[in-house]
Amino acid sequence: MPRKAVSSTMRKLKVKLWTNQYVIIISLTLVMFASFYMLTAGFPLFIATINGNPAIAGTMTTTLMLASLITRFFASVLIQKVNMKWLLVISLLYFMGTIGLTFVSQSIGFLIFIRALQGIGFSMLTILVVTISSNIVPKSRLGEGIVYFAMSMSVGTTLGPLIAISYLAHYSFRSMMILSLGLMSFSFVCSLFTKNTATKETENPKATTHKPFYKYMFDKRVLLPSILVALNYMAIAGTVNFMGAFGKEINVGGRISQFFIAQGIAMIIVRAFSGKIFDRFGHRILIIPGAISGAAGLILLGFSTRMWMVLVSGVLFGIAYAIIQPIIQAWALTLVPAETKATANSMLLIFIDSGLAIGSVALGFLAKNVGYGMTFSFSAGFMIIILLLYLIGSKKTVTSGAKTEKLPRAKFKLTYGRNKP
Repeated sequence: MPRKAVSSTMRKLKVKLWTNQYVIIISLTLVMFASFYMLTAGFPLFIATINGNPAIAGTMTTTLMLASLITRFFASVLIQKVNMKWLLVISLLYFMGTIGLTFVSQSIGFLIFIRALQGIGFSMLTILVVTISSNIVPKSRLGEGIVYFAMSMSVGTTLGPLIAISYLAHYSFRSMMILSLGLMSFSFVCSLFTKNTATKETENPKATTHKPFYKYMFDKRVLLPSILVALNYMAIAGTVNFMGAFGKEINVGGRISQFFIAQGIAMIIVRAFSGKIFDRFGHRILIIPGAISGAAGLILLGFSTRMWMVLVSGVLFGIAYAIIQPIIQAWALTLVPAETKATANSMLLIFIDSGLAIGSVALGFLAKNVGYGMTFSFSAGFMIIILLLYLIGSKKTVTSGAKTEKLPRAKFKLTYGRNKP
């Protein structure tokens, strides 16, 4: 490649990532997910204390995810036709209202109804922040930008259960709702400073004018990545829903929440460099060891009887947590043109919801029969399936991408995302 062309390419690669809008959306997302996953972990734990049936506790999350899943089919169309900023503001207000409804009654039936309402809001919020963030990130830094954004989601996802388990060990469920409402209010304030990105990022607006309804929701090019993230979240469902009860099972009580600390530390360390690795070398070098680490972590967690074993399993599972979802998302976005990012993100989120819903209820029934420890060990099977499907299904994509490996590094970065499976 001529020196002038390389120089021009390198300048493109140095496009600023940490803009004001990027910082705002990351801050908003981190706090929003912390608030939401406080509820996700807190509701089953609260139900378990007054009912004692893990299947009903898991149904709380399943109800939310089913409502979210149904909403996804319409959300992907709506956000491509409505101003995303104001849709984000309205969705946050709606979700804050559903938290307020928990003060009306705390009967199991009413709380399940509230979780269904929250599933609708959660569906809109997640697809909005994911799409806005992917629109903001420069193409030349896609892997890095998506991974850092996913880190904000995962830090929130990790902090939420940690706060909920520790908080409910000393304080009431009602007071935790007040704390969650306060955190969601912070995200609402942040949303007022976001900008609508749809018009700016749509490179071919005519392409989306007369599309059939189903094409807003489905793109076969991201089917494999979607299946993989669904399996990943089936495994995650166990740690989100049943970690508190597992602590009681092995007699460590609230200290079991340290699993999430270990997971979070490992996740932050790995994500500090995994996005750059993706931009430089692709997804294969990350996803394979990530799936292996996740399987090892869940197997060890299932056999844990001491806190050091729980912490090591948290580190191993944290490595998988850091890699699988954001790298698969970044990979999926390289498989579609810019104007269908919302569709790709919607598909991924639909499969994530499906994974959480199926995983929560299935692992809940499994836990009732074999105990929480063995449930975690069995859920390692999801990671093994991820590995096998990825090795088989991504072969064509990897082979296509390999053709660019002999090109200069800068050119590879620009062309890699155009490869199709």
